[in-house]
Amino acid sequence: MFLFGVEFVFASYAITRIHEKRQKNKTKNSETPSDDHHDLNNHDDSFKDKNSRNLHYMKASGITMGLSGLSAASPIFLPLMLAGFTYTAIPYLRLVEESLLKKKKIDGYVLYGIADLMTLGLGNLITASFAVGLVHTGKFVISNAEKNSKESLVNIFEEQPNDVWILRDGVEIEIPLESVKQGDVVVVNTGDVIPVDGHIIEGIAAIDQHTLTGESQPAEKSVGDTVFAATQLMSGRLHVEVTTSGDETTVAKISKILSHAIDFKTNSQLMGEKWADQWNIPVLALGLASVPWLGAAGMVVILNGHVAQNIRIVAPLSTLNYLNIASHQGILIKDGRVLEDLPTIDTFLFDKTGTLTEEEPIVGRIVVYLDDYNERDLLTYAAAAECKLKHPIARAILKKANDDAIMVPNVDDSNYAIGYGVEVRIGGKLVQVGSHRFMSKEGVSLPKTLQEDMRESYEAGHSLIMVAIDQQFAGVIEMHAAVRPEVVALLANLRQHGVKHLAIVSGDHREPTQKLAKTLGMDDCFYDVLPQNKAEIVEKLQAEGRKVCFVGDGVNDTIAMKKANISISMSGATSVATDTAQIVLMDGTLSHLNALMKISFDLNKNLQKGWVYNIIPGTITILSAFIFHIHILTAILLSQSGLSAGIVNAMLPLRKITRSNKKKNEQ
Repeated sequence: MFLFGVEFVFASYAITRIHEKRQKNKTKNSETPSDDHHDLNNHDDSFKDKNSRNLHYMKASGITMGLSGLSAASPIFLPLMLAGFTYTAIPYLRLVEESLLKKKKIDGYVLYGIADLMTLGLGNLITASFAVGLVHTGKFVISNAEKNSKESLVNIFEEQPNDVWILRDGVEIEIPLESVKQGDVVVVNTGDVIPVDGHIIEGIAAIDQHTLTGESQPAEKSVGDTVFAATQLMSGRLHVEVTTSGDETTVAKISKILSHAIDFKTNSQLMGEKWADQWNIPVLALGLASVPWLGAAGMVVILNGHVAQNIRIVAPLSTLNYLNIASHQGILIKDGRVLEDLPTIDTFLFDKTGTLTEEEPIVGRIVVYLDDYNERDLLTYAAAAECKLKHPIARAILKKANDDAIMVPNVDDSNYAIGYGVEVRIGGKLVQVGSHRFMSKEGVSLPKTLQEDMRESYEAGHSLIMVAIDQQFAGVIEMHAAVRPEVVALLANLRQHGVKHLAIVSGDHREPTQKLAKTLGMDDCFYDVLPQNKAEIVEKLQAEGRKVCFVGDGVNDTIAMKKANISISMSGATSVATDTAQIVLMDGTLSHLNALMKISFDLNKNLQKGWVYNIIPGTITILSAFIFHIHILTAILLSQSGLSAGIVNAMLPLRKITRSNKKKNEQ
């Protein structure tokens, strides 16, 4: 009678598939073939649809279990039970068919499918219904956990208002957010969420940017500064000129990146799947071989001890949740695999300027060589020459002039030579500011005493900017590289995490680069390196058998980042769309690199625990089939306890986010 039940299930499935193929032929030009509608593994479905479908089949399985119990009391309920079992088993059998016919392999779905149908054939109706229901329950729990985690991961950037106030012809009017366009001026008041990316044209404010940078302290912003959508105005009032809105904002692009970050299988998952797949046929063979001693029920127990599908479920869930933690700390990870691979890195190669050091140097000594001028005069002329330039040295000189309350004179004319220096005319005088090479190229005679000043500065790790007035060498401005305050602790932490080789690569001269490397305790340094040659340094280190993580600050490091095993950029939120790095530190500093390392090591520990939680129950189940001759239902509960433990283990990291949010709310 119960073998007839198995035949009924197969016949019903065959009829269903034939009908679907006919329907598919009728609608072959449609965009969504009906054949894919019920696929439990269809990742193109939305989480909401997947959840609803899994919940539906889970409820149907519950009803089938009830009918199974009634069937034991009265055979009149048996046809209804078989109909319910068949209905809930069909989506499962699709996966079995796909494994056998499309993938041409025996996997966990095949083993569990055989076990469940044998359970039905043996007359264990409640157990068979429970086993199929457990599949749908597991699918629902996982899809629901994925939905919640992924929504938490992406939705932190989606707290946007429906309507915004804009300024037109001096009047504030309210319009829908989707109607805002580039060039509009948006008015943002205290407590409002900034709805667009743009530049401040009026006002001063404190802005909470933790959704982007992970920093809890508000950032002070004023005219000319850039602001981002989904950040909140804590105090003040701003007029913001829109540069991008809607799907083109930085946070929208981040959301898209994050939504695809978990589409890659981690190495641990791949290794686990490979290991599990290698045991599929041996487990099936063991089950078949055990039949003479344990009977068909013993074979079913052994098949239920396999853990292939559990590993496929738990590993990506762990990775997703740690990506979630990283994003809440201002770390954007574009590929979930690199988070797992980070502990294997043994070499960190840091770009020097703008990465280990602040982007802007600071002005040190000013040495005057002409008797007719003093330090203030030299700084005034240098600031005037650099006032229209945007590079870090120019900004540092202008800042020093501003700090010293110097009125920078107007510039009559200018001629900027890239990489060497600048020429301007100020009050009829020709002022030239630039490097030693620039002065030699322009025919400026350099005093002999300059060599000693150059030697002292270079030995101290500084660089010199030279100033000439009317073709006469007037003096030098010493530029000091300011090491980022977080660097020393960061490097010590990397050593503690097992990083064996730390190195600097820089386009700067040998002396300042070597001086910084020695000060920071680096193992090596590379100097006078052009941006396009940084990749050669990465390849050189890799040729020595090292796994290299390149840490840079933006576009100039693109080629090196592509060559490195892992690449980290600290260019921040302003360049998310163009940054080629696999990991972006959104606050533009190295502050969160220690947190990144901890997250990556914690992920690996979590994945290893997930392995153990699944392998041990599966192993016990198989051994118990021979030693204790356990019941099929006991075997199912025992083996699935590993999946439950694995899911709980994978979800534990989210407690950190909950505690962090609670702490913020209390503040």
